[in-house]
Amino acid sequence: MTLVVGLNGSPRRNGNSARLLDEALRAAQGEGASVSRFDLAFMNVSPCKACEDCFVDGECIIQDDMDRLYEALEEADAVIVASPIYFSGMSSYAKMAVDRCQVLWARRKVLKVDRKPGTGAMVLTAAQPDAKFDNAVSELRAFLIGIGIAPGEVLKVAGADGPSFAADHLDVLAKARDLGANLVSSISGP
Repeated sequence: MTLVVGLNGSPRRNGNSARLLDEALRAAQGEGASVSRFDLAFMNVSPCKACEDCFVDGECIIQDDMDRLYEALEEADAVIVASPIYFSGMSSYAKMAVDRCQVLWARRKVLKVDRKPGTGAMVLTAAQPDAKFDNAVSELRAFLIGIGIAPGEVLKVAGADGPSFAADHLDVLAKARDLGANLVSSISGP
């Protein structure tokens, strides 16, 4: 069965990023996938210490909730990263988890440990109508590629002012559902 892992980088469990991630994951489930969601702001995640011990054995010396996330990301057929945009970048919660995935990068790029092919997507929300998404998209593309996941669709929602914006905009919810369904169909084929 296809496994889709969702990373919620918002400090709001039910804010716009989380709501759109849920819609995408529900649609993925509707296409027959198994899904798992991680609320990064509510996990015990320490910052990367840049010790490079993971370059030796592909394991992180820090023992915290990232261990569960590493396992899920290694098993995932697809990964969806959702984050609000702060100063043109992803949230600090998403960034800390991304940085800690240096261990997965080390497995791919230093230790040459292959993983099954996977695909990824992004859901990015911003309160400002003229928000810039380029920094977050660039960093998250590098993250996905680094852990062995091919980046795919990006849903950018600007002008999402207030935590209930997504819930009140059916067109945006539909785009998130399409993203989730498309992600699964891109893996399983027509």
